[in-house]
Amino acid sequence: MRKKISIFLFLFCLIYLQGNAQTDSITISGMVSDFEGQPVDGALVEIKHSNFKTAYETLTDKKGHYRLRVSKGKYLALASLKMSEYPVAGSILPKDDQRLEFWAWNLIAEEDMLLNIKYHRLEVYGVNVFRVQGAHPGYTIYCRPMSLTRGFSEPDKDLDFVDLCPPPEELEVTVKINGSPVKVNMKEKVKEYVSNGICYAYLLHVDLPSEPVNKNYNIFHIEMTDLKNGDKGEAVCFKKKPDYQ
Repeated sequence: MRKKISIFLFLFCLIYLQGNAQTDSITISGMVSDFEGQPVDGALVEIKHSNFKTAYETLTDKKGHYRLRVSKGKYLALASLKMSEYPVAGSILPKDDQRLEFWAWNLIAEEDMLLNIKYHRLEVYGVNVFRVQGAHPGYTIYCRPMSLTRGFSEPDKDLDFVDLCPPPEELEVTVKINGSPVKVNMKEKVKEYVSNGICYAYLLHVDLPSEPVNKNYNIFHIEMTDLKNGDKGEAVCFKKKPDYQ
């Protein structure tokens, strides 16, 4: 009798723990492709802690699909790239076949999520979204677009010391909030301080979304094209809604 009770308790605890594990985790899945919609197989999809160390990672299958089961919470970023294409990792591919990565910043993992990813030769790095108190309604987006083709145009310089950022007249920008396009009111190229001097970034101002969603955060999707050389890139940023009293 005691043995039956022990087995019952063991099974009960196992089911309870499995149920809690499912409640405390979510699934992030999607497809990694190029900007023509062709799937990328063997692409790394990696979620990062605040110190940039890896929290979770996986590789896409032959159809470009990926799936990650992660603990609920907020993570610094999700990044994706096929590492054999990455110049910083010493890619031996021809320069025209090398690529820069996709980023999703301030990743909020509260519920199952479909996140499709595209990347090409323009990296949209370090995205931050904020509102200026008492200013014109809308969001200000800070980001650093970096064109790989511009970097390769100065072969004698380290990529860290080349202006990879297109000028405003050569940078096309589209922004969506929660999947709906918003007007880009301003794009201003600015200097960003780095330890060995400066680099360049952008301040964008966009309208508020026309239709609010029933979530405690907004998802910003930024897509950019360098009109001079055709380099493209995109990034995503999650932004908690304010909860002021």
